[in-house]
Amino acid sequence: MAIMDALSESAEMMIKNIHELSMDGERVRTSDLAQKTDLKPATVTEMIQRLGEIGLVDYQAYHGVFLTKQGQHVADVIEHRFNILQRFLTEILGVEEEEAAEVACRMEHILTKDVENRLSNFLGVDSGKDSDLFCHKVNIDSEKEPEFIPLTNFKEGKTGKVRLILEKSELTNTLEQAGLSPGRNVIVKKANGKSYDIETEDGSLTLDSDLAAKIIIQN
Repeated sequence: MAIMDALSESAEMMIKNIHELSMDGERVRTSDLAQKTDLKPATVTEMIQRLGEIGLVDYQAYHGVFLTKQGQHVADVIEHRFNILQRFLTEILGVEEEEAAEVACRMEHILTKDVENRLSNFLGVDSGKDSDLFCHKVNIDSEKEPEFIPLTNFKEGKTGKVRLILEKSELTNTLEQAGLSPGRNVIVKKANGKSYDIETEDGSLTLDSDLAAKIIIQN
């Protein structure tokens, strides 16, 4: 459900950059993304392939990338967050526009849904008109349970397959040794919102909510 809770800041920025470069409706070249982000082309390709695995972009080698409907939804949420943050900083706090844009760009990635709603209400933004921006679902056009969801939204007792670990860290090798790596099955034995007891083919382990949110499971 809450795919945006699982996306890292770098992933959100990649979606934002794809959106900005594809205003004409054309596919975006990875070389253009590399130039805009100051990243190596190979790094850009790896990032958009990972976004493609969870249905946020459509990528074809040598033909570029564009946002899927779900990816466009994420881009719209990011843009909405930026706009209300920038308005609050300039209109309410009196921050200069250039500084406000820089700060809003940083803050848009950590803004919670509750604070987002409060800011919108404070600024008089019609939340009903933008209601689609607040559902934050992976599969926004379907009443069915999304195919890909963060481990934090996986139900107790249900088995799924690990598809992606969004943020590499020093724990990666430890997770792989415990059987928690892409392509492996996992079952959530117990979850309380703060910690998640899971069982893999190779053993059991407990994850905190921050790490669990970065592990994408396929139903």
